[in-house]
This record gives sequence, C-alpha cells and structure tokens, in this order.
Amino acid sequence: MQGYESIFILDPEVNQDQQKGLLEKFKSIVDKNGGSIVHHDEWGRRKLAYEVKKRSHGVYHMFYLDNTPDALRALENQFRLEDDVIKWLSVSVEDVEEEFGKYKKLKSEGTIAQNMIE
Repeated sequence: MQGYESIFILDPEVNQDQQKGLLEKFKSIVDKNGGSIVHHDEWGRRKLAYEVKKRSHGVYHMFYLDNTPDALRALENQFRLEDDVIKWLSVSVEDVEEEFGKYKKLKSEGTIAQNMIE
C-alpha cells in the first residue's frame, strides 16, 4: 500500500499529557480528512543535530499514513500552526508495510539500535 512517512519533533518542554493531547489532535485531523495512521512510533527525547527554535533536544515521533494527500496536507498545515512542533518532514513511500518493516529491523538490530544505546 502506497502512503506517507511523516517524522515530526515536539518541543522537549511539552509534558506527557500535552503530548498525548497533540497526538490525538493530529490523529483526528488525519481521520477528518479521510486518511488513517497505519503505524505510530515514538523515538523519545533525543539531541538535535543543530539548534531549532532555540532547542537542542526534541521528542521525535513517526507516523505512517495511508495514501490520502488531503490528510497529509491537513496534518502538515497543523504542524505549521503548532508552536510545540519544532520540525517535521514527510515523504512518500511505495509500500508502507515494507518501509515500516525495514524501520523495525533497523531499530532492533541496525544503526538506530546502536544510536539508542548511546
């Protein structure tokens, strides 16, 4: 199934309750625009490669969405409006399940696993 991968970084000052509220808001925006989030993974708090909006850390999240361009457009518009989203990137993927499988493999035994240990 063709779709989208969207990675976004939240302000590290956002507490868990606010984070849950933002995630629910993002999910409802996708749903309202006819899309669905196939997979969601939280990477947790990590150091940024460079400062963004005067922040050196951020809380990373990744959504895999189905192939609904309107839902992705609405989600990215919301990212622009939210002060707590400090950066995001969305890309098109040929097969959502295949990409998620590759990601899980990297997370468990590849370079992502090594970086999470450090």
